[in-house]
Amino acid sequence: MTYRMAECLVASGLLILAIFGWVQSSDLPTDARMFPAALLTVIGALSLWMLVRGVIGKAIPLIEDKALNWEFAISSKRMLIGFATLGIYFLALPYVGFFTSSFILVIGMAKGAGYHKPVPLILSAAGFCAFVYIIFVALFERPLPKEFFMTLLSSFS
Repeated sequence: MTYRMAECLVASGLLILAIFGWVQSSDLPTDARMFPAALLTVIGALSLWMLVRGVIGKAIPLIEDKALNWEFAISSKRMLIGFATLGIYFLALPYVGFFTSSFILVIGMAKGAGYHKPVPLILSAAGFCAFVYIIFVALFERPLPKEFFMTLLSSFS
């Protein structure tokens, strides 16, 4: 796959995902929709610019010889596993809950990238979950998908 083709494919994929996200977020209340809509608008605009740049071949002269020896991924196997992991994450999210599935995702993606020390992995996953909790739950008071374990434990009470 050439650099130009990969640039066009990635830009098209990002643009489609941004449009899909915009459509999906249209059901949200206005105040809850503002941040994702703004972020998706920026992603869509940059993706469109990247697509146009790829179609007209503007980036090729900028990187010169690097484009000739360019590879899309260092490890195609790892890239496919990463995308599959994200797919499983999004499918499991409504059933398992945001924090549990995100904790597992952060650790799994880091292990897939070659980080294997357990303490930093656990601390980074816990830090990510704490950051999201502080921003979305505590500060903005936005509900996230209920945790499976919390729902299960509350059914016994």
